[in-house]
Amino acid sequence: NVAISLDNMTIKISELIQKYTDEVKKEAIDELDKTADEILDYIKTNAPRGKSNTHLADSFVKTEIGSGVNKVIYISSKTKSRLVHLIELGFKHRSGRHVAAKPFLRPAYDKFTPEMLEEIKRIISGG
Repeated sequence: NVAISLDNMTIKISELIQKYTDEVKKEAIDELDKTADEILDYIKTNAPRGKSNTHLADSFVKTEIGSGVNKVIYISSKTKSRLVHLIELGFKHRSGRHVAAKPFLRPAYDKFTPEMLEEIKRIISGG
């Protein structure tokens, strides 16, 4: 009779651990999605705008690859990727004139990524 109750207890503990794991995964993935959206909004708000109708800020998109704990999200410029690093880091023009950096990507990641990591740590430790 003791063996049966130990077996039942083991099954119940396994079920509780599985439920906890599923909840933690879902909350961590939700936090990743939320952070990616915040970064994208920041980039779209802070990317330099030129005089044309096709602004760099409007070219950024969020792309998701995979799912669950294997999900990767990256943010990139769909149409102006060849210009982004020049604006972000600055460059020396062919004429010799220095064009100053106008960072908008790094500040977005620096602002939101640490908050996301802390929130995921909280999710894991708090369940």
